[in-house]
Amino acid sequence: MDSAEFGGDDAGETGASDEGADAGAADGGGSADEGTDPEGGEGDEQAEAICAALSFDNILDEAACVRIQGQSVELAAADEVELCRRLWIDLLGSSPTDHDYEESCKWRSTEAIVDDFMSRPDYVRLGQRHWADVFHFTSAIARWQDIADLDAKAGELYTGETSLGEFAVEATTHPAFLGRWDGLDLVAYSFLAFLGRDANPAERVALMPLWRMWDERDTPDPFQANARGVVLDTRQCAAPFTGQCHSELWGDEAVVIETPVPGDMDPNGANVIPHAQLSASQLGVLRRPGELIAAHEAFYESFVDDTLERYFGYDLGSELPAVRQRLVALMVETGGDVVALERTILTSQLYGASNEYAEAVDENEDHWDPPYWHGPLKLMDAEVWLTTAAKLTGVDLGHCDHRYPEVQSGASGMHPHDYPLTAEGTPDYGFRDRAALLGGCPDQVDALRELRTGLIAALTQATITEELCGLATESSPIFPLGVIEDPSDKTEDALRVAADQVYASALVKPIPADAMDGVMAGVDLCRDDLNCTPTAFATETCRLVLKSADLIAY
Repeated sequence: MDSAEFGGDDAGETGASDEGADAGAADGGGSADEGTDPEGGEGDEQAEAICAALSFDNILDEAACVRIQGQSVELAAADEVELCRRLWIDLLGSSPTDHDYEESCKWRSTEAIVDDFMSRPDYVRLGQRHWADVFHFTSAIARWQDIADLDAKAGELYTGETSLGEFAVEATTHPAFLGRWDGLDLVAYSFLAFLGRDANPAERVALMPLWRMWDERDTPDPFQANARGVVLDTRQCAAPFTGQCHSELWGDEAVVIETPVPGDMDPNGANVIPHAQLSASQLGVLRRPGELIAAHEAFYESFVDDTLERYFGYDLGSELPAVRQRLVALMVETGGDVVALERTILTSQLYGASNEYAEAVDENEDHWDPPYWHGPLKLMDAEVWLTTAAKLTGVDLGHCDHRYPEVQSGASGMHPHDYPLTAEGTPDYGFRDRAALLGGCPDQVDALRELRTGLIAALTQATITEELCGLATESSPIFPLGVIEDPSDKTEDALRVAADQVYASALVKPIPADAMDGVMAGVDLCRDDLNCTPTAFATETCRLVLKSADLIAY
């Protein structure tokens, strides 16, 4: 057997098909009439008239109407299983089992599922992981306490306790950020984090004065030998050098804190103030760069584009500028409420549309339907896939701690972290190391998060699935109770039922009809092989399901 028996090649080799992943060639839930304009350009009065006669509960769908319903396209809604898997993976970081589906998705409205999932800690954790990637968290460079604090503040974005603007104002001069970057990089990574692009050389030089006073000093820490604390060196802008902290790029701006002891040039003296000792009024002055960034015209637009791409898998903001514009307006109206933005996206018809459609065979990309005529089609990232595989096989692999790719130590041992512990009491990096081979759990210095495909990824997945399925038992979620009712029964019906149950437990649906021929070929091979037992057949089925495109693409 190979994974094509379950509806697709190994995702590592195919990327779940380039056309599908890009939502490229497709007929859609309802194809547009021949001769319509998928671009829905300005002045399309017919499309506008169609949309004017419709009513929408969601502002995203309303903004997209001219380019979808206005082109005589009707989105086909994803069924309960497809939508449950999409939401579970996107919001909770793994694929649901059949039990998860029955307990949390079946017979529930989209709004109820979204509200439930967004209230769970896993949703907050995935949001924090996103910002850990943005800021490149690592205690190999920054203090672990500072990272923990900024990570907690990122979590408040996803509980509704902090607005995006408030977060940006604080983050750009937070010690976890200042301890990670210095010099012109402080400008560059502020732009990357909040404006969606790198600062150009002129912007770096022109804005660097607003961060000029920040520096670092060695700071003893019992749990981190390399700890360096962030300090404010007020000497950098002491008279007559106040111009060193002045910028005219975004208006006439200066960030200057008076020296407490004029004339004192001691690098460890009173004029060099630890971040923790700064007063509220001093911090109010020092956070001016963050205020300027949060007021930039690209601030909300960048975040909207990034959020749309995370949930749809492509640059929807550029494909549908009207959607971006309306969601930016929502951010303005709500004062930068991230939860409100994400709930609007997740409860839209466009996000909830089905991605299961027949692909047109046409090499000319100009003839492909636009991706927004169908639901999102993405690939699991490394950590989601590994978490799912471990969950389905019942094997405890642990997890990563997105804050600390490598836990540091000092005289009193290692600093606090969320890794499971080995028998020796050290962090268990088993999950991290496996995920890193597939582009997950990045070290944030030499490796960043990426979605890897190709032969190496396929071989790595094959090795991991063989390991996990070999450790699974009949009590594992992927082997539902009774899957091997009689260990000596190698009849065609018994093996087919076993394969179907394994597939259904992982994909929450039976093997599709177009894959059944492949399954039966595997059944015949097992029956002809004297060494193949029903249990071995179920184990092989587990392996193929875990690395199939049906599981990995969602």
